[in-house]
Amino acid sequence: MNNVWKKTYTLRTGDFDKFGRIQPAAVLDLFQDAAGRHGEELGVGFDAMLQRSYLWVLVRVKFQILQAPHRYQTVTVKTWPLEPNRLSYRRDYCMEDEEGHKLIVGTSEWVVVHSKKRRFLSVPDLYPFSEGFYGELAFEEKAGKLQDFPASDEGYGVNAGFSELDMNDHVNNTKYANYVLDALSPQKDEELEVFQIDYRKEVVCGTHLSIHCQRQENGVLAKGTNADGDTMFLCRMTFRS
Repeated sequence: MNNVWKKTYTLRTGDFDKFGRIQPAAVLDLFQDAAGRHGEELGVGFDAMLQRSYLWVLVRVKFQILQAPHRYQTVTVKTWPLEPNRLSYRRDYCMEDEEGHKLIVGTSEWVVVHSKKRRFLSVPDLYPFSEGFYGELAFEEKAGKLQDFPASDEGYGVNAGFSELDMNDHVNNTKYANYVLDALSPQKDEELEVFQIDYRKEVVCGTHLSIHCQRQENGVLAKGTNADGDTMFLCRMTFRS
């Protein structure tokens, strides 16, 4: 079994915004595809996990754009799991150009839950290799938890729809980035450098969310709340200075 997985992709027009910048959702989608394909190869894909009454749940994901990709560029996406601790399963990523130069690096944190009881599980023998984990780190430090903030406005309203759902029957992790961008409408000079999103609670079809944004000196902190005021996710975007 390969502890590092890689695949070549060609970036498409729809992966970029009106300013020609790669969309955060496009980065998350490539990471998701790579992780899913590697999981299948390792025997821990969606169906194999469900047979054991397990589900992967993404807790947070963070990436940094080192060099901006461009439309129709051929890139290689690499991904690898790090050695897990008792309940946390970290997976890192790297997007490279055709010469092997790093364009984007990313990290993610996952947990395993029981598919019916929805409680956390510790599965120390989850991967087919117990040693020999690839040791490269996308970030030296583990992505920290984003801090909540009080909402000061009504927020930008969105309704979770059928087209945003994944096989776990909740809104796919890539869709939340679009919610934030629609609420924020970044300007041309606000070029994304670092993106992080923490997923607090699952959002199901029909949920109304209010997206609140708090501008900071070099970026923005955002969150989505449901009708009861519960924080469903938090997001931080840092712009290049």
